[in-house]
Amino acid sequence: MRILGYGEDALTLWAIKNKLDVILGTVGDLSDPSICQVFFRPSFGRSGGDTSPQFGEFDFIILSQNRLYLGESKWDRSSQRLKDGVLELRAEQKRRHEI
Repeated sequence: MRILGYGEDALTLWAIKNKLDVILGTVGDLSDPSICQVFFRPSFGRSGGDTSPQFGEFDFIILSQNRLYLGESKWDRSSQRLKDGVLELRAEQKRRHEI
């Protein structure tokens, strides 16, 4: 089967499937990637504007031996850009991490 994809969704899936050890290493987690559990794009609803009670969705959740990571993926064509090496999340993205 051939699967075609584009953008941050496809890149996130590729990275989690092929480079989980690198992702964990980047955050200093020495967990064995083969026993980690990954939830790719679980749906928590979509932001529907300022009056919406929904708080959006994470792009991925990684459960390692040591931690739980709630992740946002961005690609180089994203409307959100790095500024001095920091990605500023939108208000609804920050809210879901707080929740």
